[in-house]
Amino acid sequence: MNEKLQYASMLEIPVSTCSVSAVKSKKKSFLKRKKVNAEQVKEQLLKKVNNEQEQEQSQQLLFSEQAQENQEENALILQEQELGDGQEQISASVYPVSSRKKKIPLKFSIFGVQMVIIGVLVATIFLTNAFYADSGINVFLRNVFGTQTQTVDSREFSDFTPTLAMGDNNGLTMENGVITFGGEGSIYAPCDGTVSQVIKGENQTYDLIIAHSTNFYSVITGVEHLYVAQDDKVYSNIPLGYLKPNGATISFTDQDGKVLSDYQIVENTVVWQV
Repeated sequence: MNEKLQYASMLEIPVSTCSVSAVKSKKKSFLKRKKVNAEQVKEQLLKKVNNEQEQEQSQQLLFSEQAQENQEENALILQEQELGDGQEQISASVYPVSSRKKKIPLKFSIFGVQMVIIGVLVATIFLTNAFYADSGINVFLRNVFGTQTQTVDSREFSDFTPTLAMGDNNGLTMENGVITFGGEGSIYAPCDGTVSQVIKGENQTYDLIIAHSTNFYSVITGVEHLYVAQDDKVYSNIPLGYLKPNGATISFTDQDGKVLSDYQIVENTVVWQV
């Protein structure tokens, strides 16, 4: 029996009681509930659970790969620090590295070496041209861009001092400016000059015309063996041919071919009468 009811009966408090009864409604519901397929609900639940597990596994795998990559990069950084000069001990916290150090492309280094080689070659050519005037580049530039000026030698006969060295000089005679030698031996030019003309005679001898300037020439005849050719340089101390035993002649002319006769021979040297 309830304690409150006992307490109320002791105090003689009137008590009223009631009973409630539920009566089922006689109205019939025309709406029927849709039957739920248990198997279909089960499959949907399994799919949802599996998708959640796959997403969780992929996130864990991605996190583990990032962690492993960070560990490898940190290990490389520590190794580079340990391989340093060893003079200073570096203590630093290791943080994840997002990108590695970029290497210099190989093409750039090859291009740099090529530029250095080109610079060395240009410097060598410049120094060669600066200290050596007859280098190939300087000669080429002078021939292409330079203007070659030819100096004309217009000296007169009186500006020269011819010397006679022909054979043994036996029987030397002079008539009207023509000197005749009797004997054989080597023959020399009376002055330095250029062979302007070579004439071959009928008796297998040669006649030479040597230009000493534009106004002074020497003519030598009776040379048996000739050592020079036309346009060759000749010198007074180098033989230009060999004389026959019959001897030879020599004469001096001006630019018009006129034989000069106003001179004397003193000790095999021509002295002009001016």
